[in-house]
Amino acid sequence: MRWLVLSGTVALVAAGCGSGGATSAHDISRAATKTSEAGSLEADFAISGQGLTGTGTGVFNSKHQSGQLKMKLVARGRQIPFDTVVTGDVLYLRSPAFAQATTQDKQWVKLNLATLASSQGTTDLSGILDASPTPTYALAYLQGASTVDKVGAESIGGVQTTHYTVSANLDTAAEHASGSTRDALQGVDAQNRVLTLPLDVWLDGNGYIRKVRYDEHAGRRQAAQVTMELHDFGAPVTIDAPPDDSVVDLTKMIG
Repeated sequence: MRWLVLSGTVALVAAGCGSGGATSAHDISRAATKTSEAGSLEADFAISGQGLTGTGTGVFNSKHQSGQLKMKLVARGRQIPFDTVVTGDVLYLRSPAFAQATTQDKQWVKLNLATLASSQGTTDLSGILDASPTPTYALAYLQGASTVDKVGAESIGGVQTTHYTVSANLDTAAEHASGSTRDALQGVDAQNRVLTLPLDVWLDGNGYIRKVRYDEHAGRRQAAQVTMELHDFGAPVTIDAPPDDSVVDLTKMIG
């Protein structure tokens, strides 16, 4: 799944955005662009919904559209660890949940989300997306920001931010997205009849998004709430896909 999916010229947000004066929907979309164009970032996740909860951390390289993260999901009282590597539209996952499909030598499974998303819309990717969240959807949603209301000042990870509630138009967001992310945004509208999406957003004084909370509808009959905190923007990051000889390709099997 693409990490960097936002088109257009890099727009820098004024230093005061999020900490002083009126903040508009345009300011929010520019902050999403600036955050995605940081080159890299780290993210801490929390997921709740569909009978499961989960937490995790990840690092993402926007220049090379890649990332890697670790998640722990709890479903029916059972804790399941997941390691994920993202390269473009391809996910590599390693977990005891795939024990029947993997071997001692081939511990990773490979899924091409673009291929699966085009398979007549019959594949529900909810569980996979829960195990491998990325900032892609959150930042893409914010490109459709239409209304913004200020909540107040809050500290996130020791950084002073301003909390806003945002309403995002998914048609507008899809116009700014590309590839499988654009398809996913259009699918939320078509499959779940969600035209606008409410989000909570925290902006710092430099115009970076530090935290976002929203209900993820992609591939789901029932939304899952996703919360992520973003930090350490621009640090050097290298993401490598697992070696081919350690991977089992599940895309054809699922398709």
